Amino acid sequence: MSAREAGRIERFLSDDHLRLDGLLTRAAADPAAIDRPPYDAFRAGLLRHIALEEKVLLPAAREAQGGEPLPLARRLRIEHGAIASLLVPTPTHALIGEIRKILAPHNLLEEAPDGLYATCDRLLAARAQEIVARMAAYPPVKVAAYNDGPRVLRTAEAALEQSAKQAEARPGPR
Repeated sequence: MSAREAGRIERFLSDDHLRLDGLLTRAAADPAAIDRPPYDAFRAGLLRHIALEEKVLLPAAREAQGGEPLPLARRLRIEHGAIASLLVPTPTHALIGEIRKILAPHNLLEEAPDGLYATCDRLLAARAQEIVARMAAYPPVKVAAYNDGPRVLRTAEAALEQSAKQAEARPGPR
């Protein structure tokens, strides 16, 4: 499916990527400080976006494949865990750079012509309107206070490594 022929799921989630990217860009626009209201909106929105994929989209795709997870699912879950861990500490420009190190290739993987969204549009074509309606109605996620403790991860590499270890230890479908 080309970008010109994007399906409902792809349009919905790609539009959310654009919205989130705009918030992050606004939050980091001043090189001397992070603008917290747009960053806080980005953080809450990104956690909700991850929940949409983890709680609605990936389970629907797995169901459509007779219980078999998508080949991309494990990698996406590891990256989602890493991204979420980088949203724990108080934001800095360096931290935003680390978040972007994961988000840029992650979003491309999801938005590619053979990526997650196009795959789900093909697999779930008959249910696409229902899936998008469920995602649109999904409530905001609860966001914890920032935590700057010594065990908080602050680099993309460390976050990905830790998330991969957690995925290996986690039982169940990937």
